[in-house]
Amino acid sequence: FWWQAAGQSSAAPTLPPQKTFASNESSSAQKTLPLVTPEYKKPDENSVIKLPVFNYHHIRPMPPASAPINDRSFTVTPEGFENHLKYFKDNGYQTISVYDLLNYFDTGQPLPPKAVIITFDDARYGQYKWAFPLLKQYGMVGHFFVTTGWIGRQDILTWSQIKEMSENGMIIGSHSISHANEPSQNDADLRHELVDSKKIIEEKIGKIVDLLAYPGGGYDNRVIKFAQDSGYIAAMGVYKIIDQSPKYRYAIRRFHADDALESITSKLTKY
Repeated sequence: FWWQAAGQSSAAPTLPPQKTFASNESSSAQKTLPLVTPEYKKPDENSVIKLPVFNYHHIRPMPPASAPINDRSFTVTPEGFENHLKYFKDNGYQTISVYDLLNYFDTGQPLPPKAVIITFDDARYGQYKWAFPLLKQYGMVGHFFVTTGWIGRQDILTWSQIKEMSENGMIIGSHSISHANEPSQNDADLRHELVDSKKIIEEKIGKIVDLLAYPGGGYDNRVIKFAQDSGYIAAMGVYKIIDQSPKYRYAIRRFHADDALESITSKLTKY
């Protein structure tokens, strides 16, 4: 303890006497300062801020050069992912949640400087094996969007793993049931994909699920309306820009991160 510095007694320090009320004085005589609620200006619906939202799929060793191109381009190695997180930490970036972004849209409460958002699609096993421990190690938060109909397949997370991540500060959202292209679905199938995937995840993790990532980034105005009606408060698209706006809360701009550190630093230099 600080009072046990070299040459000092180990006895606890003497604290100044606490003020007490006289016998004829009520404790209500103590005055309290009124709470001051900061006033923020809600951003205009068409306003734009720069906020990088990274999108990952496979976290795993890099497939061989002979593998299909998508297998490699959608893979970030564990070493590469840690390089991304280390770069964030060393350069003063901090992860925030989508809820923080929505709160800014709704109230104008400022976001921290150099904020970034990390998301994962498909609930691949490597996200649990490698990304989850690294996020905890670096004190960062990730969003994991689950394709519920894939649970039970090889290389896909189990519900216990998904719940464990949720219980350790990670945010779980829906990535539909079947990963179908949602704009091409009829109304009944689209409603099933959105409503039932949400319900299934909520039952499995015991928390409200209100964030959606469109499979393949595909959406249109009808899909947005169905997402709203299904209880989602925001949805993720896929873009190559980092511009975020209140009018695009159902098309939050994410961009694909690959193994090279330059895939993220190139976006951060525009931030």
